[in-house]
Amino acid sequence: MIEADEAYRASIGACVKLAGCDIESVDSCDAAIAALGSRPFELVVWGAGADDAEDHVRRIAEMRMLTEAPLVLIAEGLGTARADLESGADQRLPKPFVPGALVGSIRAALRKNPAPMVPPDTHVETHGMVFDGGERRLSLEDRHVDFTRREWALLLILLSHSNRYLGAHDILRLGWQTGKHGPEQVRIYVRRLRRKLEPVHPPCRLVSRRGQGYSLTFP
Repeated sequence: MIEADEAYRASIGACVKLAGCDIESVDSCDAAIAALGSRPFELVVWGAGADDAEDHVRRIAEMRMLTEAPLVLIAEGLGTARADLESGADQRLPKPFVPGALVGSIRAALRKNPAPMVPPDTHVETHGMVFDGGERRLSLEDRHVDFTRREWALLLILLSHSNRYLGAHDILRLGWQTGKHGPEQVRIYVRRLRRKLEPVHPPCRLVSRRGQGYSLTFP
């Protein structure tokens, strides 16, 4: 997240966190360019100042050279809106902004650009849990639970996008049983996963939220 103004930086940061994202905040485009060139990000939110208007196209082009992550631009006025979008901004909100609109824009941008899925045979250790792709088994201390191939594939999609809500169509688009299942089957398998996870008492919850979908949430 890029924002020079301290008050706006706090407001935008709160919206980003409300959308379920971790955040790295910088106060200039130069700092953002350096960060984008050193590691991957899933989303860029730029709160542009009034003095940045003539520089939008150049800065957006520089970011686009370094990342394919969606770019949500928050800027004053509408004079540069067309050029901003044509040069690579995915969404453009007015400044000052409506917090609910920004949260919605962030969630929409992330749904269109989901992160890659963890490979099915991966061995992952997180929060004291071991995800063993070879055995399709989750272990936590002396507790274990095994999964079918379809259950495991769904679990890995949710793990790959933990703390983010995915709708049934998002899950299908990410490759879960492509061409064989629909939204109702996603709901059935989410219930099956939840029943299997509960006896293990993992440090995460598989939750559902109307209108947003499903999320494997960690503290």
